[in-house]
Amino acid sequence: MLNVTIKSEMKNQTTNKGTVMINTVKDGSFIAMTRCFVCGEGNEILLHRRFKDISELNNKAISKEPCQKCKEYIKQGIIVISVRDNEVDHANPYRTGGFWVIKDDAMKRMFPNIDFTKNRILFLEDSACGKIGLQKQ
Repeated sequence: MLNVTIKSEMKNQTTNKGTVMINTVKDGSFIAMTRCFVCGEGNEILLHRRFKDISELNNKAISKEPCQKCKEYIKQGIIVISVRDNEVDHANPYRTGGFWVIKDDAMKRMFPNIDFTKNRILFLEDSACGKIGLQKQ
């Protein structure tokens, strides 16, 4: 969890081009943490360029870029995430808690008609997970 407190004040700063007024921020309200789309853990820090309050986005904004941990998993194999059966929201399916990393060779044997060279994340319905022997812990 990221806790940031930034103290600020209005002050004049003199440079070789004249005096400029610097408005700094009073607190960390312009900072928010995104969530990894794959695993749901904290991923990236958002900073608003104009220092407006974005604190309500903290832990609610989703980054489609996998976090470092998921990038390592993707190097090891295919990430399989269980979703509920007959899910209608294909853009962000309801996850049911299953998360596995399966080697490429095993995935090719289970799903010979699917090319996993570009698609390294697979959302699989609970019933299909059970049929191929994947058990949630």
